[in-house]
Amino acid sequence: MSILVSGSVAFDTIISVVGTFKSQIIPDALDSFNMSLFVPTIRREYGGAAGNIAYNLSLLGKSSEIIAAVGEDAEGYLLRLAELGIRTDSIRVIPQTFSPQGYIIGDEIGRQITAFHPGAMGFSWEISVRNAPYSHAIIAPDSRLGIMNHLRECTERGIFTIFDPGQAMGLFSGDELVKMVVQADITIMNEYEYETFRGLSGQYFTDIAKSYGKIAIVTLGEKGSRICQESGETEIPTIFVHTPVDPTGCGDAFRAGLLCGLSEGWDIEKSCKLGSVLGGIKIEHVGGQNHTFTRDSVDAIGMKEFWEKFFA
Repeated sequence: MSILVSGSVAFDTIISVVGTFKSQIIPDALDSFNMSLFVPTIRREYGGAAGNIAYNLSLLGKSSEIIAAVGEDAEGYLLRLAELGIRTDSIRVIPQTFSPQGYIIGDEIGRQITAFHPGAMGFSWEISVRNAPYSHAIIAPDSRLGIMNHLRECTERGIFTIFDPGQAMGLFSGDELVKMVVQADITIMNEYEYETFRGLSGQYFTDIAKSYGKIAIVTLGEKGSRICQESGETEIPTIFVHTPVDPTGCGDAFRAGLLCGLSEGWDIEKSCKLGSVLGGIKIEHVGGQNHTFTRDSVDAIGMKEFWEKFFA
């Protein structure tokens, strides 16, 4: 059975700044703020949450299908996805639009400023989930109606579904966010999103999920992740990383590991450990889709870090 990945298929323009943002901001000049940054390197990468998640799933040998809207500039990206064995039946090309575009400015200590142009993504709500045998689904950042419609369709069809609002959280009211956490089987957010959710709804999403017998996961960057469920909380560490290079796409790699594990019938802790391994591999490479691995190489890291082979 295939895994459905709903979300953005985007191009990321990654810009590297000399120095740190903090060193270049003059607090007394904020009223007339006008910053100029020297950027010695710039590159364009394949990205978007759905594209990144599906890419990692393909490296694990898992079948996946993306549901998304892209612009007329996506021909090369669609060919790449097909070559990776990722189904594109549910990707619609919207005429006279650009694909979603992310502009990521990063400083020397890994801090990032991201600007995102949704482009064709605004039409994703028009695409319905196909009546196909999906084992699991993830609803990643997308348009407002795209997220709501695809989450509703998946849960109504009994597909085990992960809700991952990410940077799209500000598109919803607090009540809408609470409703979607209750709908999903698992909700996942990072630390910043965890606090943003509380600001919008007045509640922590972890408490809501637990009260409805669902699972909540908070990703904690270099500190790992925390699984919250009725039976208690479990901390999952990150793996040792020799040279962190670029955090872009690390969260998506983690989510692919989580999805893979769940689709294999593993428990939530083992699945999150696989996510930690993939996130650790990704951070040593630039961009969201320039790293590579095999099941054997993942197993070798799993034994070293967790005394556990995932696929043996």
